[in-house]
Amino acid sequence: MTRPVSGKDVKVEAKDVERKQQTLLGVVAFVVVMLLIMVVALLIHNSSKPTTSALDKSYASLQQVKAKPGDATKQGGVLISVDGAAKKRVPTIEMYLDPMCPACAQVDRALNTTLQKLFDAGQINVDIHAVTFLNRVSSDKYSTRAAAALAYVAEHDSRHAIDFIGELYAEDYLPSESNYTPTSDAQIAEQAVKAGVSDTVAQAAVTSDYGSWVDRATTYTIARKELVQQGSDGFTTPLFRINGHIWERQQIENADLPEAFAASLGLAWSDVGNPKVLPSIGAHGAIA
Repeated sequence: MTRPVSGKDVKVEAKDVERKQQTLLGVVAFVVVMLLIMVVALLIHNSSKPTTSALDKSYASLQQVKAKPGDATKQGGVLISVDGAAKKRVPTIEMYLDPMCPACAQVDRALNTTLQKLFDAGQINVDIHAVTFLNRVSSDKYSTRAAAALAYVAEHDSRHAIDFIGELYAEDYLPSESNYTPTSDAQIAEQAVKAGVSDTVAQAAVTSDYGSWVDRATTYTIARKELVQQGSDGFTTPLFRINGHIWERQQIENADLPEAFAASLGLAWSDVGNPKVLPSIGAHGAIA
């Protein structure tokens, strides 16, 4: 005979159901918490992985270029000295310039002779970084062609590289940034010859295949945060670095640049061009 269900039995059954529901909810909550922990851990792990930045990508791209000067640096410059090999006891001057840059031209016209004297006397090494971002205002990639020619001259006739920069910035030659007129390879070669470069080297310079190298070097250079000058939001030219330190020349009048530059090397103006006197900051010192 079936026993009638009492109120007590109903309560027990309800408690069993409630207990099972609580157990199920506990299991679900545990699983959800564990999943959340796993997701957070995965996010933290992924965020800690090194990402390939624009700087890294442009650097890797630069290293892949096969056609480049024999003296090319990994940073996209051409390192030169008067005797061919970088001198160990003198400062290294990094010069960043675009062959079409009018501001570069103004500074070069003030500094070129001094730089050439220092170079000829073995008082400095020079690391030339010719960039090409002003291609955008020319119709024939002038900056790339002139920069590639400069890189070739720096490699094959380093004694005339600084003079060649001066001729590229000559007032009667420099192409206009605002009203560009197509400029031929022959015209670039002519400026090299005016600088003392042989006709053979000048012709080879404008037919070199260094264009890709200078363009990729430009992309990398622009991405380098350490090259941003005081008061600028990004990379600008002209830029000079002395032993890796930016020479802030913005407050110096162009006429005063030569003596100010010599002083920044720890060199008396009267000793510029004297091979017996080396700059006091040496190869690693900060700007004087």
